[in-house]
Amino acid sequence: MKNKIVDMRAVTCGLVPAIVAELDATSAPVVDFHIRMGIREEIMSGFGSGGNWDIVIIPDLGYDLLRFTRKNDRVVSCLNVVEY
Repeated sequence: MKNKIVDMRAVTCGLVPAIVAELDATSAPVVDFHIRMGIREEIMSGFGSGGNWDIVIIPDLGYDLLRFTRKNDRVVSCLNVVEY
């Protein structure tokens, strides 16, 4: 299956909300965004831990590739003091 690719190299204002809107609207497991070079720190600070997505920034020729991979639903075992 191919990754969904969204070209956002021309977006200079409101990039993080635009990316969030794209992610909310897709069911794809992996989404690649082409973004301007040199804004890695701003992007990572804008997303923090990434929520339901793992985030990787990959340098490419003429742009940076921002790859979001949907996290699998993790079953978290609740520690119950009575059961412990």
